[in-house]
Amino acid sequence: MMRRVEGRSAREIATLTLKTLRHTASSFSPAAARARRADQAFDRRWGTDTGGTMNLSALNVARERALLGFGYQASNGVALKDAMKIAAIDPARFTFIDYGSGKGRVVMIAAATGFGRAIGVEFAPELHEVALTNADRFAAAGGAARRCEMVLGDAGSYAPPPGPVFAYIYNSFGPVILREVLERLEQRAAAGEEIIALYVNPRHRNAFEDEDRWHVVADREDWVLYRPAPAAR
Repeated sequence: MMRRVEGRSAREIATLTLKTLRHTASSFSPAAARARRADQAFDRRWGTDTGGTMNLSALNVARERALLGFGYQASNGVALKDAMKIAAIDPARFTFIDYGSGKGRVVMIAAATGFGRAIGVEFAPELHEVALTNADRFAAAGGAARRCEMVLGDAGSYAPPPGPVFAYIYNSFGPVILREVLERLEQRAAAGEEIIALYVNPRHRNAFEDEDRWHVVADREDWVLYRPAPAAR
């Protein structure tokens, strides 16, 4: 506990305390119970460890960036499958990137779905190490023909590889980092690359929709599918 608060201002401590309380309360909800069952089913099948939740204050991440992010909770990938149908894409043409990929479950699901490449970007070393082991186990169990790529790094500074990109963002961070991610994707779109972004649990839609830089392709209760607006291309 002392490590978490050492050197922090009163405002930073208050922010972390509020996040911890929200994180703890959410773990007792019916949705959290359903998520735990989904975690267990996926991990039993593939011999992986993708479940559980974790607060950023418990991880070895840069303090100033941790204050801009949210804790770890695995995504179940349902939105990805639905969004792919709507986008009507050939996944083999696209690089899938999960920004804030945690232990890598959605990256593994994307690899199994047939994306040309499936990349997870995670800035917490503890989660990244688990994701590497998961990728090995998933590949060994025949989960996907091509192994997932797990990158240790900050989502806001990660440069997507050339070619079409399908970006997956599960509200792992607030608007500051989200805008950094979008700026890099917009740069690729302006260079003529095809970009699609799926924003799950979209708490900060204004980062996409302010200044009309992104076009809403589909809007559901818990996710939104975007493409860059023509002006951003």
